[in-house]
Amino acid sequence: MARNRLISLEHSRDGISDGYSPDTMESRFHRAMVAIYDHLLLERRYDANRYLHLLVAHGGVMTAKDFLNSPGFGPGFEGLWQRGPLEKTLEYLVLQTQFSGLFTEAEKETARNRLLECGYISQPMEIE
Repeated sequence: MARNRLISLEHSRDGISDGYSPDTMESRFHRAMVAIYDHLLLERRYDANRYLHLLVAHGGVMTAKDFLNSPGFGPGFEGLWQRGPLEKTLEYLVLQTQFSGLFTEAEKETARNRLLECGYISQPMEIE
């Protein structure tokens, strides 16, 4: 079952769609989001169905924006927080300087606040 889900991501591993170059900021972010799902499923045994559905349907950037614009932590973030490490969350990924141009200040602030609230980072800054 888990392997079948990974196979369903094969067409979206190298970029968001045929219109994207494999070396754009968006495609690198997308691949990092796919890696989060792989980690969750294979190493943490956490099946993030909504995340997978959005990732395949809309790509990494739009999936991150959808989750960041949802109120509160949400069950997905809480599940990740319990399973750790938080480096494997989209909130952490959004704050990496290499992806800062993909997100609004409000979206980055939401990511920072979630990581601050759970004690993962101690100050509101971008992550190198």
